[in-house]
Amino acid sequence: MLEQRVREDRKATGKEAKFLRNIWYVAGYARELDENNRLTRRLLGEAIFIFRTGDGRLCALRNRCPHRFAPLSMGRLEGDAVRCAYHGLAFDGSGSCSHNPHGPKGALSVRAYPIVEQDGLLWIWMGTPDQADRATIPDFGRLDPQQFHVRSGYLHGQAPYELMSDNILDLSHIEFLHPLLGTPEVSQAKVEVRQEEGQVIVRRHMRGEVLPAGLAQVYRTGARAVDRMLEVVWHPPASMVLTVSVATSDGGPDWQSGSQTLHIFTPETSGTTHYFYVASLARDKAGEEAADGFFAALELVFTTEDKPMIDAQAAEIGEEEFEDLRPALLPIDKGPVLARRRLKQMIEAEC
Repeated sequence: MLEQRVREDRKATGKEAKFLRNIWYVAGYARELDENNRLTRRLLGEAIFIFRTGDGRLCALRNRCPHRFAPLSMGRLEGDAVRCAYHGLAFDGSGSCSHNPHGPKGALSVRAYPIVEQDGLLWIWMGTPDQADRATIPDFGRLDPQQFHVRSGYLHGQAPYELMSDNILDLSHIEFLHPLLGTPEVSQAKVEVRQEEGQVIVRRHMRGEVLPAGLAQVYRTGARAVDRMLEVVWHPPASMVLTVSVATSDGGPDWQSGSQTLHIFTPETSGTTHYFYVASLARDKAGEEAADGFFAALELVFTTEDKPMIDAQAAEIGEEEFEDLRPALLPIDKGPVLARRRLKQMIEAEC
């Protein structure tokens, strides 16, 4: 099915599907590198082989030997190189052929991608290598395990990454799709949307809200009315930080609680997506049991509510272009519209 989607991408356009290239994408979690220090994943339609060398250096290569196109991931790691299991050609982390048992190495090579590890995430640059600047990787904060309870998970979406981004940028659906998390105040909230330094920021303010039992337990609000703010910051192409702030609204003692959830979408193909999510709670606001319960609830919501809905939405759209269907636009769509517009501008600027 995946290979069929890749072929359809190429057939539909006569070339590779258009993705933003000169930017960092999350390829996975550092913990996903198995005991053999290797991970394979398709990103932006390309099969990538990620591995650590003998000295611990992180490398990413196109997962295809240039000789007969066998997956390099089927080979074995030897020091700082991987040897193809088919005919024995070896390639180092730069993509250069380090050994050809059948003759001169010549110009034999495989594409290499800049890749770095930051905060437990593997960031890969799919564009022009000499434009990769580690300083441009988003700094999400709240990922220090000494200060925060940090939990992470993964889902495979049968939907375009833009559609999955829309879901986070417009949280008005919480009241209807997530009854354990939402209240009537969510859809009635004051919403502010702005653009800032290439980002799209959406803030939703709920006043005098009594949180559902599960959230009340996490944020320690009990049955009292509180003010809750949901802020989503979209970083192109599809990384979002959802920060929840909860504060008293009844004139009681000053206090504040909250959480942060990362929603990071990396396109696998034009119609399938890798979904990495990371939740964090401050250790001085919640214990391990509360953190485990919070993450379990989020995971249940993502798996049984968000994913089925978005997958079904994508299936209904099928091969048609989202914009060509002329979706009805509501005031709640401003954030998703601005993010899609910004992403389109960035892709067109690369072409």
